[in-house]
Amino acid sequence: MMNKRFDRKNLINTGFYVGLAIKAANALIELVGGLAMVVLNHEWLNRLIRFIAVPELREDPSDIVMNYLISTGRNLSLSSQHSIAAYMMLHGSTKLLVIWMLFKKKLWAYPLSLAVFGLFIAYEIYSYVHSKSVIMLAIIIIDALIILMILLEYLKLRAESKS
Repeated sequence: MMNKRFDRKNLINTGFYVGLAIKAANALIELVGGLAMVVLNHEWLNRLIRFIAVPELREDPSDIVMNYLISTGRNLSLSSQHSIAAYMMLHGSTKLLVIWMLFKKKLWAYPLSLAVFGLFIAYEIYSYVHSKSVIMLAIIIIDALIILMILLEYLKLRAESKS
């Protein structure tokens, strides 16, 4: 019985840190992407999208993600570009700050991170309802799993601190 409990704790701990690492990488990409959207004008942004997407589309012309990127780039207004950039920078920097506090095992950061990521999921659900984007649905599922890992790690740390 002790081995099962030990394995479960290791699984939760590993899931927690892997999940945080993935979220941190994603947050950094969002932050850099948001900055790029501010710096690049609309034409340069479309060139960058085509630079990324065209080689993929040569291999698979029906690639849903790359076709979506190109379509989005064509239909993106300048004000939308700036709104998306602001959201990406705010979202990315907030996630990085919260994740940093979780890596430092600040106990107060766990409830804060649950609230912050919960608010992000609420917005993602709102966005999904309006867009029906499969990508957004995947992001919601991943974020929900990460929230579960944060909650389990928090409960474990809280129990350890009371012992």
